[in-house]
Amino acid sequence: MDETIVWFFPEGKEDRILPGGRDEQESGRAAVGRILRDIGLTVEESPGLEGLRDQLSQWDTAMLVAEIPDGGPWEGWEAVAEARENGKSFPVLAISASRGGDAAVSAFKAGANDYMSYPLHAGELRCRIENLLALTLRRRTGRRLKIGDLVLEPSRRRAVREGRDLMLTPKEFALLYYLSANMGEICSRDDILRHVWGYHFQASTNVVDVYIRHLRLKVDKGYRQKLIHTVRGVGYVVKAPEMAPLV
Repeated sequence: MDETIVWFFPEGKEDRILPGGRDEQESGRAAVGRILRDIGLTVEESPGLEGLRDQLSQWDTAMLVAEIPDGGPWEGWEAVAEARENGKSFPVLAISASRGGDAAVSAFKAGANDYMSYPLHAGELRCRIENLLALTLRRRTGRRLKIGDLVLEPSRRRAVREGRDLMLTPKEFALLYYLSANMGEICSRDDILRHVWGYHFQASTNVVDVYIRHLRLKVDKGYRQKLIHTVRGVGYVVKAPEMAPLV
């Protein structure tokens, strides 16, 4: 299934013009929809909270763009938290008429990864969306990596060792790519959560250990030269064959 940007824009919400768009007469809603579709991923609109909950649980969500109430709580954060607790991983861009400050702080604490307030600028909106997708390895922007007999191809989200496709899940690939891009450097569990999961994960850092175990079964099991190493009390590191001892 193609990855999806879920777009929450409640019915009856006041429409606004976005400066910097292609057409000064284009409504804000039409401009945001066009920008999202121009990114290249499937866009699913969600005008209601029940629909939002279903979409976050059923679609392979790459990102949520949410128009949240001005200066008040948004019930949709419960759907976001529920999806994340069930293992879904996606960044959230919150949009509101409330100007930064306390409103932005509340949104970040509730689960947002970025925050914009009206008036939006079309170019800035697109850049923020693309940056969030790139930070969570949702866009094909990473470079090809080769560590010994391991090859990582972010454009295809594919990991191959000695010619064998390791069949990694999207999250397993993101974790392995992050460790490999920082080869030889110790990555703490907190750093891994922040860079790989892309948000303040509401759980123990034990989730990193669980994913590392899954990775080792696919990446290192059956190979004399191990690539993924534990640094006790700190985190994990990927070492090139010439850096790591034989096991």
